This record gives sequence, C-alpha cells and structure tokens, in this order.
Amino acid sequence: MKKKCKMRRVTKILSILAAAMFLTAALTGCQSAGTELSDKFDEETVKSEAMKAIELFNDRDYEGICDMGTQEFKDLLTYEEYKEQCDPFLDKCGEFKEISKTVVMGSKDKKTGAEYGGAVMVGTYEDGKIQFTIGFDEDMKLVQFLIK
Repeated sequence: MKKKCKMRRVTKILSILAAAMFLTAALTGCQSAGTELSDKFDEETVKSEAMKAIELFNDRDYEGICDMGTQEFKDLLTYEEYKEQCDPFLDKCGEFKEISKTVVMGSKDKKTGAEYGGAVMVGTYEDGKIQFTIGFDEDMKLVQFLIK
C-alpha cells in the first residue's frame, strides 16, 4: 500500500514537471516567436507579481512562494526541497541589486485552451546573475518558478 502511494506521488510530480517544462518551452519559445500577453492579463500585474515572488526568493521565504501558487504548484515541492534547491543560488550570488532585464509574454495550452502569462527576469546580484522564469495562470496563481 505504501509503495502505491509513493508511485502515485512520483507519477503526479512527473506530470507536474512535464507541465512546467511545457510552460517553460512555451514561454521561452514565445519570446522569439513574439507571442503577446493575452488580454486576460495585465502586463504591470504580471511584472509586479513576478517581482513579489523574486522578493520572497531573496528573503528565502520559500513558503511564501508556495502560497502564491496553484495547488499543483504547491504539491510539486516541499518548503525543504525549495530551500535545498534555492539556497545555493543565493549563497553563491550574494546580495540582490536589481532586475536588469524583463520580458513579459503569454502562452496558450493548445490542448486545454488555458492561457498563461509570464515573465523572464534577470536579477543582478553582488556576485552574479540569476534568471527567473515565472508563470501565472489566468487567476494569477503561480504555476512556475524556475531559476538558473
């Protein structure tokens, strides 16, 4: 019984990761394809909500980032898993200085018709840069928060 629950969790996580990868590809691909943000989204709201998520990241408030997300997003990683993945970036790059580049774009899931708004933002830090790819659903719930 325990093994079945673990397999369901792994399957669910893989499904969510696949959706996140799709959104990443869509958002990144849209940048070069010139896909505009849907009229269901306000560009300034997308930017400000993305900035809010980045501020939480800089404060190491990973629970706050999770709270911004959809239930699927919340189920993807635990607070501790976020901490393990994000802390090394902040430890390496040091203090946040500014956002040096922002690109806002939209994408649409052809199968479901769901529309997404997102931003790719580059943060300049004391000792490096971090690129954020942040996506939102139509309710402005976080569906993606990727760093590299």
